[in-house]
Amino acid sequence: MLTYIYLLVQASSFFVCLYLFKYLKNSELKYFLPYLFLTLSIEMVGFWQSSHGIKNYFMFNVFTTVEFIFYTFLFYRHLRKKIFKQFALAFIPFYLVAVAYNLAFVQGMNYFHTYTFLLGSFFIVVFCCLFFYESVLPEHLNTKLTMQPFFWVCTGLLLFYLGSVIINALFEYLRSFDMQKEGIRIYGIINQSLNVILYSSFIFAFILCRNNNKTYSLQL
Repeated sequence: MLTYIYLLVQASSFFVCLYLFKYLKNSELKYFLPYLFLTLSIEMVGFWQSSHGIKNYFMFNVFTTVEFIFYTFLFYRHLRKKIFKQFALAFIPFYLVAVAYNLAFVQGMNYFHTYTFLLGSFFIVVFCCLFFYESVLPEHLNTKLTMQPFFWVCTGLLLFYLGSVIINALFEYLRSFDMQKEGIRIYGIINQSLNVILYSSFIFAFILCRNNNKTYSLQL
């Protein structure tokens, strides 16, 4: 049941983004439209394959790598301090090399790249902290935090990837012989719940972007 709720919320985030794109096209959130289309496509293919007993780790290894690059790019666009922007920019080639090395020499193509997924999750959490740090500096307090669309994107990312770091770090334990079935079920429930939170935060950010545009237009 939770799987269908997660897929519904994910699909809703894409369609809300598409519907409100005229309000998003002048903001950095415009990049979500192609990304969410790709995400939804991959999830639909993955759901079909899973229901037919097909495991396609390669597809998800590639997609999750694109996922981390996309979010890092968003942080690069939103972070203001030069050193933070350079840090985000430098992470992209570093992460690509790390994933390539992991898939070629460590975990291989036929397994999910848990090591580099944890690495990417950790750095997204770091980028979230950098964004929040900048947001509370006196010179950046001219706009209320909760009225900034990217604040909600960042909040969703922080909760999702912080939870992912914890659950993926415990994944091997949850898959242990003594609690294999129960462990996989617990992992699925937590992971899908985190996804519901993440894509709900995207939807709220898109709606807030529209409201901010309308308020600005009325002021003019």
